[in-house]
Amino acid sequence: MDILQQKIKTLLPAYFAIVMATGIISIALHLTGSVSLSFALFYINLIFISGLLGIFTYRCIRYTKDVYNDFRSYIKGPGFFTIVAALCIVGNQFILLNGDISTARILLIVAGIAWIFIGYGFFFNITVTKNKKPLNEGINGTWLVIIVAIQALSSLISFLTEGDDQPDYFLLFLALILFLLGCIFYLYIMSLIIYRISFFSLNAQELGAPYWINMGATAITTLAGSMLILHTQNFNFITDILPFIKGFTLFFWAAGTWWIPLLVVLGMWRHIIKKVPVPTTAKGYDASYWGMVFPLGMYAVSTFRLSEALEIPFLRHIPEYFIYVAIFAWLAVMTGFIHNLYTTFVSKKETPSTPLEK
Repeated sequence: MDILQQKIKTLLPAYFAIVMATGIISIALHLTGSVSLSFALFYINLIFISGLLGIFTYRCIRYTKDVYNDFRSYIKGPGFFTIVAALCIVGNQFILLNGDISTARILLIVAGIAWIFIGYGFFFNITVTKNKKPLNEGINGTWLVIIVAIQALSSLISFLTEGDDQPDYFLLFLALILFLLGCIFYLYIMSLIIYRISFFSLNAQELGAPYWINMGATAITTLAGSMLILHTQNFNFITDILPFIKGFTLFFWAAGTWWIPLLVVLGMWRHIIKKVPVPTTAKGYDASYWGMVFPLGMYAVSTFRLSEALEIPFLRHIPEYFIYVAIFAWLAVMTGFIHNLYTTFVSKKETPSTPLEK
């Protein structure tokens, strides 16, 4: 089996996080005024999602058993939810950058169907499996992508109602239900993750980029709540519970903000003290690092939208500076990604063969 086939065979389902990360930074750049760079990342993202969808489809056909085994896995299974989130993020890009509602609706339908099959299929499998994992082996930060997918659907649905003369109350109600569903799932899963990292040993390799989703899940929940607040218009039902939605949205933003300093300190401990390679190198790069970049971009976008929804103008200063942190992280991980591709597909071919190999 050649190198490319082997890479496709073992491709992580969570690789769609590269689309999530690139897309949300593009959106953050657009909101903060860097329109040209935002469009550049938009076109790059179209290449990423087209390529990944093609590779994923091929993998499902060619390596069906491997895909099924990944889907049933406690560790790899949640990564399939990145497909849903990636489609929704790209849908948001189409609306914000191109004003293309039709394409966004198609992406929403595909994402919604994928979410139904992935969500119920994953939980069905881990419920009926005989090979149950203990908590310290079965759960990590990647599980919070489940919340990210739900809230990505909610925020895109709210966004699709923007500018409608006659707002679609059914869509707004659906966005509200998904927002609340994402909130309860966060409380469920985050409780287990806190228990896992607090009462079981966790080495530096395990405490990786996926735990940044601890913050990313709260950030996208903040975004979903903010988008609901901004698009309620004259829907009396949501207007009546608006104080509750505003309080809950701010609640999640506060929780996400609390996570940032702790995650930074843990990252320093991991890379400086424990000497885990940084993602800028081919050796240190791992696809899971895109799960660190996405929350940084999402925090910038969600804070921007929160400042609009709650009419708190001084919060607008946070994304204006935080976007640079997200861009730096994206460039660092992209550097590692390119190094990894070069090492895998180019440098090995250029290595001269030995006399024995001839």
